[in-house]
Amino acid sequence: GVGVVLMLINLPLLIWMLYTYFKEIPVDILEAARMDGASLLNEIVYVLTPMAVPGIASTMLLAVILSWNEAFWTLNLTTSNAAPLPAFIASYSAPEGFFWAKLSAASTLAIAPILILGWFSQKQLVRGLTFGAVK
Repeated sequence: GVGVVLMLINLPLLIWMLYTYFKEIPVDILEAARMDGASLLNEIVYVLTPMAVPGIASTMLLAVILSWNEAFWTLNLTTSNAAPLPAFIASYSAPEGFFWAKLSAASTLAIAPILILGWFSQKQLVRGLTFGAVK
């Protein structure tokens, strides 16, 4: 249930981002592929997909980051037996006060996968976010 809610929350932004990226791909390249006899499937697989890899990669990374950081819905829609990371981190705030050492350690471990993923996909992310910015 949480996956569906997160998908519905993030889907409009991701569609908008991919739409603007695919809109920036020149139509002349697709026309040249059609002139060479490429079918619609060949255009998508061999022409559009290789050109759109940076945009797809940056959109995928943004979707992961937005879903990873979503705390409201995950705290309200899950039980304690199947709690995701935000619920685990929120469990360190008690009526007695905050457990700062545990809270800091859990937060550091929570952002580590996103930092590693962003570091490995930095080239694709920068290329995808800056495509079409300068003409």
